[in-house]
Amino acid sequence: MTAPADSGTATGGAAVPQHLGIILDGNRRWAGARGLSPVDGHRAGFARIPEVLGWCEDAGIGTVTLWMLSTENMRRAPAEVAALESIIYATVEDLRARGRWRLNRVGVPGHPWRRFLDPLDRMIAATAGVDGPLANLAVCYGGKQEIVDACRTLLSTYASARCSPADAARRLTAGAVSEVISNGVPAPDLVIRTSGEQRTSGFLLWSGMHTEYAFTSVYWPDFSRRELSEALAQYRTSSAGHVRATAA
Repeated sequence: MTAPADSGTATGGAAVPQHLGIILDGNRRWAGARGLSPVDGHRAGFARIPEVLGWCEDAGIGTVTLWMLSTENMRRAPAEVAALESIIYATVEDLRARGRWRLNRVGVPGHPWRRFLDPLDRMIAATAGVDGPLANLAVCYGGKQEIVDACRTLLSTYASARCSPADAARRLTAGAVSEVISNGVPAPDLVIRTSGEQRTSGFLLWSGMHTEYAFTSVYWPDFSRRELSEALAQYRTSSAGHVRATAA
């Protein structure tokens, strides 16, 4: 999910971002504030996804990347992880059944969570023919791991081509890594993070080098069209300022 290396900012002055990333943060805190379990918070948060994707579609956003589950999340208590897996299955099946979005998963290959990820990837693959916006589902995703996996993919390709170590090192460029990570998707123009945390946590670490960020204190289950509209308005203002500065 990135533009070619060293191609300048992702923010090109468009009124609407081509690619929006969202860090779905605050499910557990939302639940805790209501005396509910963390699983109740996850269930409430993931239930919002189809509606939010609909708002993004209405706004003309062609690609949305949702950080649904990190590699660190997989190290939580087994009961919570099992519940998250079940909720994610149900969410993806719902999105597939609606037939409005072409789904794609970004994150680690199946190993070491093949039992969970293989069925998920099959559900996602069933949407390949959908003629609609792209929803990238970041499941078992980590920003550093994404870069490592891209380098491994390239090195495996070079080894298959019987490249020497020196030739492989020469070919392993920022542009080559970008091409693997992007998979033809434009760089994210804007990332929204809910819950009041003002940090990236490594989300879209490589491709988000020039990405605008919008932070809201609202927990993800309470995220509304208003928060989306405010983030898009902030992006338009920032984008217009960038265009003026570039023109000057």
